[in-house]
Amino acid sequence: MLNAQPVAAVGLPLRAAPKYSSDAYAYSTHGGFAKTADSTPRADNVHRLPSALRSASVNAADRSAVANTLLITDAACDLPAEWLAANKVAVLPIKIHVDDWHLIDLHDEYDTLEFFRKDIATKGMRAQSEPLSPLETRDFVQSNLRKEINSVIEVAIASSRSKIYMNSLAAAQNLMLMHGRVRRNMGIHEPFKMWVVDSETVFAGQGVLVAEAVRQLQAGMSAAKLAQHLDTLRHHVHTLVVPKDLFYLYSRAKIKGDNSVGWLTYNVGKMLDIKAVVHAYAGKTEPCMKVRGYDDAVKRVMDIAITKVREGLITPIVTVSYAGNIDDVRESASFVALESVCMRRGVTLHLSTMSMTGGLNVGAGALSIAFACQSLDV
Repeated sequence: MLNAQPVAAVGLPLRAAPKYSSDAYAYSTHGGFAKTADSTPRADNVHRLPSALRSASVNAADRSAVANTLLITDAACDLPAEWLAANKVAVLPIKIHVDDWHLIDLHDEYDTLEFFRKDIATKGMRAQSEPLSPLETRDFVQSNLRKEINSVIEVAIASSRSKIYMNSLAAAQNLMLMHGRVRRNMGIHEPFKMWVVDSETVFAGQGVLVAEAVRQLQAGMSAAKLAQHLDTLRHHVHTLVVPKDLFYLYSRAKIKGDNSVGWLTYNVGKMLDIKAVVHAYAGKTEPCMKVRGYDDAVKRVMDIAITKVREGLITPIVTVSYAGNIDDVRESASFVALESVCMRRGVTLHLSTMSMTGGLNVGAGALSIAFACQSLDV
């Protein structure tokens, strides 16, 4: 799980995170850090963005970089655990505490499903998630490094929702100093770099960015270009969440001081069986529509995704996650319709169990769906 190497053996104090001035940093063995190049699309080229994002200039150096890049995400990312393992994506654990009850979210789908079935109703509202410390994060990354790894890219849950991003920045800066020194002692002089990307999204939305990172690495995109690519793409990822239990969502939000679901919204929704669909975009989460009935709300967000797939996505990926048995989603008419459209349009559709961390915040039975498009009016 975590690297058991004693801290004293490192011999370097852990530096504080650099002052926040951007959402992605590149670190080098020289101990400094540099902001990635500004890749925000200009108004005069925004309509050309889809083709620009999909293209990757592949050369021999890029192909070499693919094998030398470690991709990391955290346990809050909604993608199938088997798929992540098959594509060698390292998953940063998240700690969960409920009173004296402690566990670690390792993104294990069986354990997560058991948690949704047995524990979330009695323990979920009081549960608190806790990211690994900068020191623990550094040790985790180090434990996944191999001699040939020259670059690390981490796609973190939105910094507005968790300290994972900032802790990872602090860990990265310290790791550059420590690991860079080790590499030089081994006679390896190629710079070692790490990028930490604030996904500005949650649940299935984080999955879109990670799936795209895997796709582009396999296509031959270099780590440096990929970091800039993700920095641009994250501004176009839209995540729609349908909570099944509005009381759970309201109670959790109240405990966390989140005003996105108010008392009036909850009481009106309870009386009329109205579900508030939540839109996560650009680091913000807020209700975007109200639909009577859970099944109709799910169908509504599936229909939105179908429309966007037909119009053309920026990247050919749609991710869906569910806080429960995913067979319930797979067999639904709305998902079958989405699956059919994705197959015809050459879009990869990922269906996974929602992370334990995500389910804690929106409750059992919640569904999220995400994609990257030019704009979304909801």
